Parts: sequence; C-alpha cells; structure tokens
Amino acid sequence: MAVNQPQQGTRAALDSPSAAEPLVRLVDLQTIPMPNGILGVAEVSKHIGFPVHRVYYIRDVPTGSGRGSHGHKALRQCFLCLRGSVSLKITRDGRTDTVKLDRPSQAAVVPAGCWRDLSDFSHDSVVIVLASEEYDEADYIREYADFVRWDAGDEPVTAVPYLDLKRISQVLGAEMELAMRRVVKSGALIGGPEVSAFEMRFADYCEAQHMVGVGNGLDALSLTLRAWGVGPGDEVIVPAHNFIATALAVDEVGATPVLVDVEPDTGLMDMGRLEAAITGRTRAIIPVHLYGHPVDMDALHAAIDGRAIKVLEDAAQAHGARYKGRRVGALGDAAAFSFYPTKNLGALGDGGAVVSDDPQTAGAVRMIANYGSLEKYVHEIPGRNSRLDPLQAAVLGVKLEHLDAGNARRSQLALRYFLGLTDVRGLDLPAVRGWAQPVWHVFPVRAPGVRDALQAFLAEGGVGTNIHYPTPVHLQPCYLGRWRAGDFPVAEALGGSLLSLPLDPTHSDREIDFVIARVRAFFSA
Repeated sequence: MAVNQPQQGTRAALDSPSAAEPLVRLVDLQTIPMPNGILGVAEVSKHIGFPVHRVYYIRDVPTGSGRGSHGHKALRQCFLCLRGSVSLKITRDGRTDTVKLDRPSQAAVVPAGCWRDLSDFSHDSVVIVLASEEYDEADYIREYADFVRWDAGDEPVTAVPYLDLKRISQVLGAEMELAMRRVVKSGALIGGPEVSAFEMRFADYCEAQHMVGVGNGLDALSLTLRAWGVGPGDEVIVPAHNFIATALAVDEVGATPVLVDVEPDTGLMDMGRLEAAITGRTRAIIPVHLYGHPVDMDALHAAIDGRAIKVLEDAAQAHGARYKGRRVGALGDAAAFSFYPTKNLGALGDGGAVVSDDPQTAGAVRMIANYGSLEKYVHEIPGRNSRLDPLQAAVLGVKLEHLDAGNARRSQLALRYFLGLTDVRGLDLPAVRGWAQPVWHVFPVRAPGVRDALQAFLAEGGVGTNIHYPTPVHLQPCYLGRWRAGDFPVAEALGGSLLSLPLDPTHSDREIDFVIARVRAFFSA
C-alpha cells in the first residue's frame, strides 16, 4: 500500500492493491484427467486465498445477456465458469478490469470492495461463485451511483464510533480465519511453531534479539520485574498518569511503586522530576510510551547516571513507535507489550510480550511463565502459567503485516486533526517532541473546565469518545491511604480535562472532518 496517498477508510487503509496490481486475479486450477472424466480442484490455500462460506451458481441466462450488477463492501468472491463463457467486469478505486472466463480450469478471484458485472453469457454457460461470507444484505450496494460514492468515501457521515473492531474484521477477517484454521489443523494448541515464528518476527520488528509471548500486558510487566529479582524492599518508579496495570505489576512482585508526575502537554513521565524520585532502593524505572508517543529515553538514562537501575519500557500503546529513529522495545533493558484487542497490534483476546536484547532476561521470563520450568516436569523455581496462545500468535502474525500501514494511516488522521483544530481557543492538542515518531494509539485533547460538556455534546451529535484516565493512579480506591489528593497535580488535571477523539486506521477522512466540525461547533457556540 502506498501510505502517502489519500486514504478514504477501512478498506483503503489496509487492503488497497497497488496501481500495478490487477483487480482480478486469474488463477489456474488443478485439473486431473481421468478415464471417467476430469476432476477440477480449487483449494483455499493454493488458489482462492479466503475461506468459503457460501456457494451459489448461475445458469440459464439468455444468450448475450448480463446480470449480477452490484457491489460488495467486504465480501470476497471467486468465479468459475464451468461451462460456456462469460465476461466479468470489476470496478474499484476508480479502476476497471475485464476478464473473459471460458475455461473450467481457470478462476477469477475478486477482492472486497468491488462493483461486479457479468455479461455476454453464452447459451450454455454455468457459473459457480465461491463467497467468503454467508448472505448479508447490509454488505450489498445495489445502485452503481451509491457504489461510486461509497468507493470514493463520499457517503454522508452522520455518526462516528470511537472504535469499531468489526471494521478490522471486515478487512482482515479472511486472513485471520485461515491462520486460525492452520493452527487448529496442526494440533499444536499450546506453544508450537506459530508462537515461535511470531516471537522471532516481532523481536525483529522491534529491532531486538528476543521476544517471549505471555498471557497479557500486566504479566509482561510483572514477569520481567520478577526475572530481575525485584521484590519486597525495592522501589520501582512509574508515572502517575497511566493505566493502573503498570503500578499493579510492581505491587504484584511485592515492591513499592513510586509515582512521578507527568508533563502537562504529553502526559509522559516528567524527566525533570525523575531524578528526585530515585533513592538507594530504586531497582527499576518503568517509562510508559503513553498514547503511542515515546518517552525521552536519553534523558531517562541521564537521570539514572550509571546507577544499577533497570529500565523496563511499557510499550503497551506504542507498537512501532520510534525514538530518534529507533523502535521502542529495544531502548531499555526490556520492554513489555500488550496485545489487547484495542491496541495498534491487537489480538482477538488477551496477549502480551516481553522483548529484550538480554538472553538471561528472556530466559528467566520464559521459565517463570512456564511453571518455573524449561524441561517438562522439572520445575527449578516456583513459576506460574502465562503463555501466548498459538491462535492469538497466528492472528497477530497476520496483523503484523499491516501494522506499519495502519500506523501511517493513524498519522495521516492525526495531522488532519492538527490542521482542523489548531486554532480552536479553549482546546489544547497533544504535543509531539521533535525526536518522536508516535503511532497515535490515542489522540487525546485537553478541554480544561469543559471536558464533560464537550463529551456530552459530541455524544449527542453521534461522535464516540473516551477518557484516558479519569481517576489517576494515586486516587484509585485500591491505593486509599497510600497517597493523597494533590500529590500529583498534573496527573489530576489531566484526569479532569483529557478527552480521546476517534482515531484508528478504519476511520475515513470524512469521519474525522465530521468530528472536527462538531468540536469546532461546541467551542464556537
């Protein structure tokens, strides 16, 4: 995909063929001549490329006539002319391809998001169609003018969801289903080659040496701390504005979380306050690359100043982000990732990873996560069970192929927000440091004093939003008595003013423009 081209939405962001690729893929099927006839074979993995959930046929069409003129938003199809001949015309992205099917040994594979016309039927033609989904009227586009508007992203926008995971499934569902089928067929349902392959690929993606798949992002944090021997009597520094999992991981190993307030314009750990938080008991620091924006790692290492303090990146929201040209994940002693479904790289359930250049850290995490064992029935330490499921690994492998394109699309939409909202008085946009290449897991704006009113106004206008995070870590009920209100004023201010606007690769330009218009309407009222 050419990510520098204007993108219109879900299909365009993740599933657009290049200009050099034909819309229709002609494939030669396997044919086996036999004394009692010819056997023709169309296999999903070798020929079709998507799972088949519906089969129908077309016959007895008057000679020279046409039929089947309609579009599909998400359906993929494979056309086989078993007898006679027919012409197939496919239109998408303003391009049209026409092929003639006149051999039962050849099939035409058509991607999602196309308008299709069948014409010039011969008198004896029989066409069979293999479809990726069962019948769904909502997927059809019956009028060509409606298709042209949909294809160009010109459909009227009346509502914008904050996040709709079904959109991703519409684009990548077929690939994910084939990957999961491969796992089921293999019989390797715990560990196995799918997990190993994804671990190697993701480590390489992060420009690191090792990855260990674990059950979730919280486990990735706590297992790493435990692998380093962090425990009772130790202190671990974490930011005050963040999801609570980072602090909970410290509590889980028996250490003490030490909070540091954050920068008001990024929400990231304030490096100007970090050094004062370091004591003789500090064993580790967990910088959180919040909202997909990397922390200033050079400043963090300067604050450590050579002391024996481990650095564990919390990269749960930053898959693919770069700091001074380097990917997050290999900027400290280890990094923890989450593959929660809403992440830039999300599974179909929970999942997590520990990434490190240190083989001892990776080995220790792997042992602890596997009941304290590297050899079956030999348990060297009291471990636990935290594994990345091979079904999730297979799905993540599919999604990893699209991660950079998705992140590029997020950056395009973030720029659209900046261009459309920069001059709005009363609204503060997120800051981006010059050395950062964020991946915009979240687009958080600040609306001091009117955040809740803005959220309600947007909801009335059909715009979904989210709040990250309304209650700071130190004011959570589970920490009652450990800290007091006012201890971390910036985190408290952000909790009362931040509002996350819709932004993911499935949003269209027009949807973001709709959000911008609604936000501007609120502040101009």
